[in-house]
This record gives sequence, C-alpha cells and structure tokens, in this order.
Amino acid sequence: MAVDIGQGTQIVFGSLLGGTAGFKLTGLSWSGVERAVADATHMGTSGGKEYVASEVYDPGEVSAEILFDPAIKPWTSLTNVSTTQAVEVRFAAGGTTTQLWSAYGYVTGFEAGSQMEDMQTGSVPIKLSGSDT
Repeated sequence: MAVDIGQGTQIVFGSLLGGTAGFKLTGLSWSGVERAVADATHMGTSGGKEYVASEVYDPGEVSAEILFDPAIKPWTSLTNVSTTQAVEVRFAAGGTTTQLWSAYGYVTGFEAGSQMEDMQTGSVPIKLSGSDT
C-alpha cells in the first residue's frame, strides 16, 4: 500500500483547473460516495429497522482549493449548464507514481478572496455526475 503526502496531487477540469492554463491547486477534498437507502420497515418488523439500498449512488463532490488568478473567469463554467466536463484527479501515490481517478462533473460555485500580503485564493466545487472510474 502506497502512503504519501499530498504534494504532486493534480486535478484537471477543462480549461479551468490544471495544466499550464488555469488555477493552481493548493488543496483538494472529495465528499466521497453515498448510497441512499429506503426504509423498508413494516408493521411485522421486530427488532431493528429494515432498509433497502438504492440501485444508484451519488458520486459526491470534489472541492479544489486554488491560487486565484483574476484573469481567469470561472463563471463561464457556471453559466453554461449544458456542458458536463471530464474531471481527472491524479493523487500522489508514493514518490513519482500517481493514481488516476476520473468522472464527469459541473462547477457548482466559485469563491475567491484577496488578503493583504498573502496569495489570492479561492474554492471551486465540482459536482460529480455518473460513475467514478
């Protein structure tokens, strides 16, 4: 099992995140996968409640913490709701090795801030859609 620090983790989301064009990543979090359950408890149930798992799952949301570049206008990814884009996350996995996770998603928001004598930072949440691979 490769255990590593986060240095070297990358995200690519269209022209907004990753590569030489776009925001520079400083942190990344993923809400994780969730599967809904339906309460199947009935009048004949005794003891613990009964549940049935949904046949589909929610792939979650990736939130990218970034260095904000005011020349890049992220709201273009928010105003075009018909476009889902590929999301690739390359997690550091022991030195120069990376593990690639991919999905499709939509930018659902954007926040940015500027502090005196500090880097301009922001947050870009991406709602994943469909299956993760």
